[in-house]
Amino acid sequence: MGYVKASLLFLVLWLVACSSVDSGDGVVARYDKDGTQYSPAFMRGIVYYLKGMKPEKIKIVSVDAKLNPIDSIEVSVAKDDDGRYAFGVGDRDYEYPFVKIVPVFPLGENAKMEFAQYVRLREFNIDIALNLPEAVMSGRVETLVREKELDFDSAMTQAIAEMRQAFNTFSDVMSYEMYVNEYIANEARLNGLLMYIYCRHEVSDSVFYSTFNEYRETFAKSGIADSALLVKSADVWLSTFKVFDDADGHTQFKSLSRDSVFGVSRCDYSLFRRAYGAPVQLTTDIWETGSEFYSRIQNKSSLYDGRTFVYEKRLGYWRLQTELDDSMGVCLYGNDLVSEYNDSYYRCRPGSASWNEETRRDSLLNKIFGNCARHYASNGASGYLRDSLFVCECDTSRVCAWTDKYVNSTFKKGDDLYASALSARAVQRYGKCSDDLIGEVRQIDSVSVSCTWFYGWKLVENDEE
Repeated sequence: MGYVKASLLFLVLWLVACSSVDSGDGVVARYDKDGTQYSPAFMRGIVYYLKGMKPEKIKIVSVDAKLNPIDSIEVSVAKDDDGRYAFGVGDRDYEYPFVKIVPVFPLGENAKMEFAQYVRLREFNIDIALNLPEAVMSGRVETLVREKELDFDSAMTQAIAEMRQAFNTFSDVMSYEMYVNEYIANEARLNGLLMYIYCRHEVSDSVFYSTFNEYRETFAKSGIADSALLVKSADVWLSTFKVFDDADGHTQFKSLSRDSVFGVSRCDYSLFRRAYGAPVQLTTDIWETGSEFYSRIQNKSSLYDGRTFVYEKRLGYWRLQTELDDSMGVCLYGNDLVSEYNDSYYRCRPGSASWNEETRRDSLLNKIFGNCARHYASNGASGYLRDSLFVCECDTSRVCAWTDKYVNSTFKKGDDLYASALSARAVQRYGKCSDDLIGEVRQIDSVSVSCTWFYGWKLVENDEE
């Protein structure tokens, strides 16, 4: 049944195409330099663009030896059994064994997007693949034919080689397969989607089309990718990547954009290496060594100049440090940390590599100053969150909890909580007693405190308040 439907589809396309062609008796067979008949030519093809891009029509443009247009017709498109947009062109005479084919897409309400590419005509032309990479290189083919005086076949061969040299990453830029292969180490092969990343499709249709034209024009001149444009593309794609904990509590570094529906979520790290230059290593063959590595972006043209990628063995992949990582220190997968930034507290929990805002008061106090509810020995422990004093207080049943009832209290020497509150003020001002502070004496208002091995910050005994 599917075969019958497909046959009927292409029969309709063929009849529509034939109806617009002059079918006089003057058409003669034409042969290329290898003796292969290429005209009259029947054509059938598939539009290998993103699924969300629906072509309105296809232009078939006959060209001369220098690829200048001679005449053109338009044919319609229809979906085949696989949901792909297909087109057909009935037997038609072509003076030269190549033709320009232009799929036309809508852009907003009134504008259009056109992606011209050149196709070599042969004896059979039933597997034509219209795709974005060949549209990007079409201007280069024109340059090679018109200015470098290459024949069409040589120009196509050189342009394809230059495209791969200019744009290839872990993926082959000339692929028109619209799916993503995902691998370990958070790496992905983007296949035919790679050129859409370069053209910044994740932003909008208008940005995508204007970027396509920029790449087409700059590549046409020299056969290389414009370095500044590569950096812009990398910056935009990198901006879509987020570090977050998923529903299962696993830390992810993924792209979240309108292209996510096409499977574009994991990294093609070699795209960043190509765009940002040698200092960005981002190799994926270091998983057997070390705990973490760092690779800094050093490219003055990039919005991410000075930002750092971090590789963690426990995660097994590279990720960009977040702005919170840059400000408070890197949240590594095995760390258990609390830090304050812009009047908010953040927690880096074991099993996560993402700073998350912590708004639960007791969780913060327990992490920073010790678990109040764990044992009675914590009774009287004190700590400041911002400028508020909290005290671990236990009742007669030895049930302990943090209380803020002493927030506005003043303690004098001899009060039960005096030493604890003074130590808490020292921690607030100078930090916890660490090895590099042992023996240091600091001032708290009119008294002195000393950093000790076992008691933390302690009043220097000859001081009185």
